Formats: sequence, structure tokens, C-alpha cells
Amino acid sequence: MHHSHGQAFQETWQLRAGKIEKYCDMVFYPKCKEDVEKLIQLANKHDVMIVPYGGGTNVAQSLMIPSVEQRMVVSCDMTRMSAIKWIDKKNGLACIEAGVYGEQMEKALKEHGVIAGHEPDSMEFSTLGGWISTRASGMKKNSYGNIEDIVLNVTMVTSKGTYEKFYSNARISNGPDLNHLVLGSEGNYGIITDATLKIKPLPEVRIFDSILFHDWESGVEFMHELSKKRIYPTSCRLVDNEQFKFGASLKPASNSRLEKFIDEIKKMYVLKIKGYDVDKLTACTLLFEGSKKEMEALHKDCLETGYKFNGLRGGPENGLRGYLLTFLIAYTRDLALEHNVAGESFELSCPWDRVNVLCERTKARIHKRAKELGFADERVWTSFRVT
Repeated sequence: MHHSHGQAFQETWQLRAGKIEKYCDMVFYPKCKEDVEKLIQLANKHDVMIVPYGGGTNVAQSLMIPSVEQRMVVSCDMTRMSAIKWIDKKNGLACIEAGVYGEQMEKALKEHGVIAGHEPDSMEFSTLGGWISTRASGMKKNSYGNIEDIVLNVTMVTSKGTYEKFYSNARISNGPDLNHLVLGSEGNYGIITDATLKIKPLPEVRIFDSILFHDWESGVEFMHELSKKRIYPTSCRLVDNEQFKFGASLKPASNSRLEKFIDEIKKMYVLKIKGYDVDKLTACTLLFEGSKKEMEALHKDCLETGYKFNGLRGGPENGLRGYLLTFLIAYTRDLALEHNVAGESFELSCPWDRVNVLCERTKARIHKRAKELGFADERVWTSFRVT
């Protein structure tokens, strides 16, 4: 059962209700590329369906086995192929097997003084092969790029043979680049066994910070201004009032009278002196990662831009807490399910002049549909974030 579903809300709900319609018949754990090639040869011969499996965090139902499938179904679990095959620090390259978990990969790279920098929300559980096959984006994309900017070469075993490139050039003038057929293919074309990635030296500094805004509209204008000025923190995330209050509710309770007193002073300063409305204020969490001189200058420019929109610096502690909160999404969703609370998220892109309209209409549509289904309005919660 473990290999017969992903983490889309529908799949999670069906799993908890015991209503998974179709299971894989067998799980195969390859230890090398040759094992994968042999498996696919056998699948061709015996007409077997193969489902590549990494960390199981897929939310596009790519791991859901069609109920109408009549063939034998084999899940190919790649997690035993997790080695770093080689590192070339001089040219900034590393060849890594596809089954490595994100957190495991970065820990191993850091031992050599380098990082890849790809950090999706699911980093703890997702794999390199999964990132490539889903064309993943990470929280630090402004500094390191999305997965398509990090991957140079891919080895993928298909039903017609093994695809791989024998050069490590970052760019070539002739095309098309077949890597882009692999990126985002969701496992439909074959099984990714390893990839050559760009790597960078460990950052000299990591600076966390945060900015409070009086309302959502001011925060969106700030984000737009950063984009126009090309001021790109490593990570920059604006959360609306609902998500801000949710994050604040998860803050550990103060352990001493002094800490409680300081918290009360901070609250009074923000709400009473600065005039922020607790039911309207929004927050932007910031991370700057790189060379000390460059990041300090970027940090300064970012804060000065925030002040132009009546922003108030929230400090590094809140910036770090807001950044880490992103990793808790999966945990909070599953915890909420234990109490019959449904939660899901989705991502999209839109022009800057449509952000506010999009959020308003999305919220209205969700509440309208919930009402049609008989849910009281106060039992429906929507939250938005701009990155």
C-alpha cells in the first residue's frame, strides 16, 4: 500500500478511509542503473506497468494507479540508489544518484564544502529524481535557480534504451535540449537514475529578517517593487493575515516572566504605537544567502524598499520562524486530518496587476462552494502567499 499512492489530498483521504482502489503488485529496489535496465527489459517482455517511486510526496496523482489498469503493476523504489558518484569542485559539478533524499544530499555535499541550493517544501522527504520529474521549484530559487537551472545532465532508462548526455556544458547553441523532455515528465518516459548538478561553495553568510506591513495590498506592492528593481533575496515570501496569525499561534510559549514581558512590549509597540491592526497586518519573511558584502548590501536595499511602503522591520527571529514554517505544512495538514479538518494548497503564476483580484475571487469561489456543500462560512479558512 505504501507505494500505491502519493500525497495529494484525495490520495491521503482515501488512504485514511481505506479506499485505495488499486495497489501495486510488487516493489522493486534497484541498486544500480543496470538493475533498472534489466527491470524495464523484463517489463517490456511481460507487458508490466512500472511506476517510478522516490519519496512518495507527489501531489499530481502520478503515483495513483488507475483502477482500470489490467496489467501487473510494479513500483520501482529508487531510494537505494542514493550515492554521490563524484564531485568536481573546480568546475562546480556533482553527479548524484536519483534516489537520494534532499536533506540527505545537501548534508553529504556540505561535508565537501558545497551545496546545490535546491530547497523545496518537501526537502526532508522528496528525492532528486522526483524534483527532476516534477520540474520542482525551491524556496531559494532566486539565488540558485529552479531544478531546471541546476540540472545539466540526466540519465534516464526508457523502454527503448538509456538516454544520457556525455558532456557537462551549461549551455549549447544547437537544440532542442532533450533534458527538457525529462524535466516535468512525471515518470511517463522512463526512470531517472542519476543527474549531474551545478554546485556552489557554502555561503559565507545567511541573514534572516522580516518586514511587517499594514495590509495585504501594501505587501503586494512591496513585492512588485522588489521585482521591478531586481532586488532578489535568496528567499522572499509574503504571507497574508490569516497565515501570519496561524504562524504566531505556533510560536512556543514564553518560559520566563522576562520573555513574557518583552513579548508584551513588542506587541504594544506594533499595535498601539505603530498602529497596526492585528486583523489586517501581513508579514514578509526574508533570507539572504551568499557573500557577506553582497548580501549585506542586498539586505539594506530590501529593508529600505519596505520602509517606502510603511513597512516595519520584524527582525531575524521572525524571519527564521516564518521560513521554517513552510516545512511544517505537510505535518499540519496531516495533524488537521486527525480532527476531520481538510487542508490543501495549490500554486500558480499571474501578472502583478491581477494578484489582488485573483486572491479575492479565489477566496469568494471557495467560500461559495463550501456554502453550497453545507459548510458554515466560519468553518472555511483561506490563506494566500506571494513568492
